[in-house]
Amino acid sequence: MITIAGAGLSGLALGAELDRVSLEFRVFEAGSRAGGVVRTIHRDGLRFECGPQRVRVTPELTRFLPDPQRWHRTAPSESVSIAKGGRLHPLPRTLTEAATTRALSLSGRLRAAVEPLFAWLPEPEGMTAGAFLRRRVGDEVYRTFVGPLFGGIYGSDPDQMEAGRTLIPALEALGVRSLTGRLPLRPGPRKDEAGKDSSLLEQPIIVPAGGMEEIPLTLAGRLNGQLTLETPVEAIEPLGSGGFRIEAGGVRSEASEVVLTLRPEAVAALLHSFAPEAAAALRSLRMNPIMVAHLDTPELPDGLGFQVAFGEPFRIRGATFSGNLDPTGRGAAVYLGGMADPEAATAPDQELMEVAAREFEAITGVPGRPVNLHRTWMPAWDRSWRALDDLELPRGVHILTGYTGRPGIIGRVREAARLARFFQRGGSYEQIGSGPRTSPLSA
Repeated sequence: MITIAGAGLSGLALGAELDRVSLEFRVFEAGSRAGGVVRTIHRDGLRFECGPQRVRVTPELTRFLPDPQRWHRTAPSESVSIAKGGRLHPLPRTLTEAATTRALSLSGRLRAAVEPLFAWLPEPEGMTAGAFLRRRVGDEVYRTFVGPLFGGIYGSDPDQMEAGRTLIPALEALGVRSLTGRLPLRPGPRKDEAGKDSSLLEQPIIVPAGGMEEIPLTLAGRLNGQLTLETPVEAIEPLGSGGFRIEAGGVRSEASEVVLTLRPEAVAALLHSFAPEAAAALRSLRMNPIMVAHLDTPELPDGLGFQVAFGEPFRIRGATFSGNLDPTGRGAAVYLGGMADPEAATAPDQELMEVAAREFEAITGVPGRPVNLHRTWMPAWDRSWRALDDLELPRGVHILTGYTGRPGIIGRVREAARLARFFQRGGSYEQIGSGPRTSPLSA
């Protein structure tokens, strides 16, 4: 029996994989709903996403999700913009666009043009992602485009993120050869086992017809009654003969393997009694508070959204034009908080929604009516992640999460499939994502 603690995307994907290969398992979820951070709310005739706003099509998804055509909802344009100087500037995707963008001064454009001359430079040990990027593209291009795009994904500061742990593996995983040509990333060819192009950036963007939450709900429906809601895993006790005694919802059972898909503090609480060093390492990980303000907008600019250039006088860090990903054409998700504004975590909901609406209109010219505020968190991927380099878990205990492995929907599904294959073969399992090459973008 394999016990899975947590019915977020990781736990659900693993359960679906185990069911597919006919391995015995149970999934316990403390909350009243499955899906974790993947959550869709419907309000005032609009659809808002609290977690991931979209996903790219991959074979891993289409294996589980029926009728792919029904899930195909793309934006009119997949362009992304940068907010600088009170206006939106399209992200340059070619050298010609980089040479003519009004978001950069002449010196900034010239510095971007000579980036290939710096591509050969080795990465000094311990260099931050911010230092690496500035070295490659110059300070102005970094502060305007590359830094906000890279750090904005997790609300983090690239100057606090180690290049060798985050940026370099991410670029390698995407097949990136240079930061020019198709700024900010130019993916190289990647082939799957069948010899087909598997570059993630080349796959179409989709949003399910019912919202992103339809993905975990579909996975949950494949678990054949092995998912129990409102039943937290309360204690794990190693047995002298091997395996574990599990207490969940006041009921005891036994398991040969335990997979933890919970937040760091929850995993640490379960491990503390028999793996105190691993628990301490997990407690030391820094998480960035992220607030998502949902706005009802009468219209939207073209594209997927924008990030705010570093140094601009705004509290919001970016926005997704979510209405462009569904038939309404209305609605935006605006992001606040993160490492640059930790005080936002304790600010009242109404204050943050008003800030989001005011600054969104100042940048886009489009008014927005505040509808909802959702609070979540993201891994900071700063130096605190060094604690995972020497993480040792007791035999039979596995951590399957976005903060120890590959974040994102595709990353979670891929790692769940990988772990299920190890269980199926009865082989030893090396914890995915706990080594020094862990990347928040490698999915």
